Amino acid sequence: MARPDAHTIAAKRSGPVQTAPFPLDSETTRSQRGLDPAQELNRNTNSRVELRTVHSVLVVEDDPDIAMALQDSLEFEGFHVDCVQTCRQAFISIGQNAYNAVLLDLELPDGDGCSILEKLQASHSSLPVIVLTASNRDLGPLRAYARLTKPWERGELCGILHRAIGMASPSTVS
Repeated sequence: MARPDAHTIAAKRSGPVQTAPFPLDSETTRSQRGLDPAQELNRNTNSRVELRTVHSVLVVEDDPDIAMALQDSLEFEGFHVDCVQTCRQAFISIGQNAYNAVLLDLELPDGDGCSILEKLQASHSSLPVIVLTASNRDLGPLRAYARLTKPWERGELCGILHRAIGMASPSTVS
């Protein structure tokens, strides 16, 4: 069975969520009969928990305070976050991991974030890249999913990110 790109974790049931396939052994299958396929029984509390897909985001930002703020915000929203500070680290991380989106600063210590955007457009054309920058310079022929100027609004960023990866924003889930 092919392993999904996203990780699966348990979360309290709060409304519709996305799920990823996972293998079940016969004991697990027997103990969970009658449950919704997207739920499982928590053996410690006998309460139902819902399985939810965790989406991964790469943050390419050289300012440690901004990177930490983004990581905290996005992890609070339920994302898995990797942070890198340079173009070189970004290329390595993209080569080794599968991401659902990239948040990209343009001004990095070892080069221009546009080089990352250009490579992603060539090799991962469906991967949404959201540019977060203090610069107002033109990207030329390069296209990002969205562009936000620092400082950004947390709600706006999270809304754009949720739309970029095709998931409902927590505030819109009933």
